[in-house]
Amino acid sequence: MPKERKIGPWILFYGLTLMLLLLLASLFYPAASVLRSVGEKSGQGPAILLPLSFLLITFLFAFVKARHLGRKSRWVSAYGWLMGSGALALVLLLVYLKQMTGY
Repeated sequence: MPKERKIGPWILFYGLTLMLLLLLASLFYPAASVLRSVGEKSGQGPAILLPLSFLLITFLFAFVKARHLGRKSRWVSAYGWLMGSGALALVLLLVYLKQMTGY
């Protein structure tokens, strides 16, 4: 007998993912602008933006892991990975921004 697939958790999962991506974009874009100007003033150039790309790659890995857990119907773990990676990306962004700007 085939296993019944429910669409509700998937709609919530992708809705939450979209909301987190919009939140990350709204914070990473201004941070990248500030860091780009700091990099030009300090002579580091665009290399100062590499940690931001690693934070976004970390979020992408957590999304893939959460989607895999969602396929196994382990929704609490899937949402934990998704929310945890979003929170980690935001905290590390703020720490890096504070460190590079000196505030």
